[in-house]
Amino acid sequence: MDTTGDDFSEYHVPPRRILMHHPRHGLSLERLSRERLVELNFLELPHTPELYTEYDAFVALLGTHVETLYLDDVIGDHEPFHAEAASNPNLIFMRDSSVTLPWAPDKFIPTRPALPSRAREAVVVSAALQRLGMSPLTQFDHDEYLEGGDVLPVTFNDKRVLLVGFGVRTTKAAAIKLALDLIPQHVDYIIGLSHDPELLHLDTGFTVLPEKVILAAAGMFGAGFLIDEERRLSAVNPLAYAEALGCSIIRCNKADAIAHERCNLLPLGNRRYLAFDLPGELKAVLEKAAGIRIDVVKGTEIAKATGGVHCLTRPLYI
Repeated sequence: MDTTGDDFSEYHVPPRRILMHHPRHGLSLERLSRERLVELNFLELPHTPELYTEYDAFVALLGTHVETLYLDDVIGDHEPFHAEAASNPNLIFMRDSSVTLPWAPDKFIPTRPALPSRAREAVVVSAALQRLGMSPLTQFDHDEYLEGGDVLPVTFNDKRVLLVGFGVRTTKAAAIKLALDLIPQHVDYIIGLSHDPELLHLDTGFTVLPEKVILAAAGMFGAGFLIDEERRLSAVNPLAYAEALGCSIIRCNKADAIAHERCNLLPLGNRRYLAFDLPGELKAVLEKAAGIRIDVVKGTEIAKATGGVHCLTRPLYI
């Protein structure tokens, strides 16, 4: 979605730093067994040495654009972090344990993962973000579950908007909680996108790019809602709503999006993006339509853990 005036969309604002968790820290992948794949939502058992190689290559490329730091650098003395790093391979997916807002750099939204094996991630990452000088905006309870891969912050016509996917991991109740707590001080309105349960998170099958371009997995989105500046809730079809606003939608294959994280692109500001294993034809179409440049790095083993470059990173704007 394009903007007038200041654009504080995630795809526009360059992060000052990227917070990450290296899979070597804690060695949880080296303890992973096939019996835990379903519990952790891994597609296959990754080849650990090759995954490390892919991760290091990704970090090296990322480091040419922005400063990176690890959880271990921030809270290496924090015992809950060590326990989580030793037992939870999903901790590498730093996107899910918090939400940061380009227009509010010293604030964050602590998430509340629904998957029991990931329930402690948000506590660990919240401790790290607070140590970095950030403060939480809200908290979730009862049937309110939210993971950061389901939240994309954008601006439209100078309005601060959260796109919130809901389905298998994030609940509509959490989106309503965000509206009650954040509108109007920190967010102007919220658009909810109901996605197919096969789509783990919104960022698995949906990306907003410059020039009013959206990349979306075909057949993954249907009903949705809008919570406006008066906190009024109304039903909308999110993709039809986007097209009515002048957006063009480029669609990719559903199975390809799920297995290979095709829609999972990482914006770094200045129209620069990173992606895993993006086919040349799709890369060329996106670069031309959105006026962007996409650098590609291998991520075959990482994708077996159902995550891409967007999932691995938590942008910091402070």
